[in-house]
Amino acid sequence: MDTKLITLLIILFTGVFCAQAQSNDPHANHDSAITGIPSEKILMVLDITVKDSLQYQQYRLKAEPLIEQFGGIYLVRSGGMEFDSDPARKVTPVEGNWNPNRFIILQWESMEQLQNFASSEEYKAVAKLRENSASTKSIIVKKYQ
Repeated sequence: MDTKLITLLIILFTGVFCAQAQSNDPHANHDSAITGIPSEKILMVLDITVKDSLQYQQYRLKAEPLIEQFGGIYLVRSGGMEFDSDPARKVTPVEGNWNPNRFIILQWESMEQLQNFASSEEYKAVAKLRENSASTKSIIVKKYQ
């Protein structure tokens, strides 16, 4: 009986220790810890040319909380638009003739998370503001691990 109890306590302690170690690592992939399947972060890269800054600002103010609600994280928000809190965050061209008016990179935990956001009724209503105020080029890539 004592051997079984000691074995159970060792298993319980090991499980608690491993769970604590995973929760302390800010870079840990929690999906893979739970399912055993690594999830690959998805980056959405947007090159936006704003035509109507007032209407685009309305879009930005409404889209931002939705992006966060659906798990998206802004990694880059550049463009130096008049509505930016820091207009010095402009895009600086280096080579070629690429000079985006507004450049954004969003990170999502998975493709499913991004699709849930993009197909939500809340975002579809807000997206019309962007479509009417800007032209957008975008791509989706997997984050380099």
